[in-house]
Amino acid sequence: MKLLNTLLFVGLLTTANAQITKVSENIIKDTKTNFLWQDSKDTKTQKRNFNDSVEYCTNLEIDGEKNWKMPNFLALFSIVDPKVYNPTINKEFKHVSSDNYWSTKTFSHGMSGEAFVVNFLSGAFNRELMDDKFYVRCYKDLNK
Repeated sequence: MKLLNTLLFVGLLTTANAQITKVSENIIKDTKTNFLWQDSKDTKTQKRNFNDSVEYCTNLEIDGEKNWKMPNFLALFSIVDPKVYNPTINKEFKHVSSDNYWSTKTFSHGMSGEAFVVNFLSGAFNRELMDDKFYVRCYKDLNK
């Protein structure tokens, strides 16, 4: 429960000050975190298992941008907008499914075969089997 409260507090702080802008037809930038986010049709039409999602992001090139990654849990949770519902994400994102999206955070160091997802219907998070297929939204950390 303490983890949930901390994450909700961090999420509220992050989204309260998030500055989401459209970079191109397929890329969104959060100028507060300095993250680029994929916003192409694949983010709402293509489901992949965990390992395929990691590989997909690694090989992704959008509008000349390379070096994308599957987001860690906190990065993915940072784009949850708790002020809206279905989907719980900033309206600048055009390609969204109100469903689970993979993060790189594994449960029990991956020994359980589970990883954490964020559900953009409500902004909730859960762990799911890594063999199951969900959506992925790749990101790029411009701070590195």
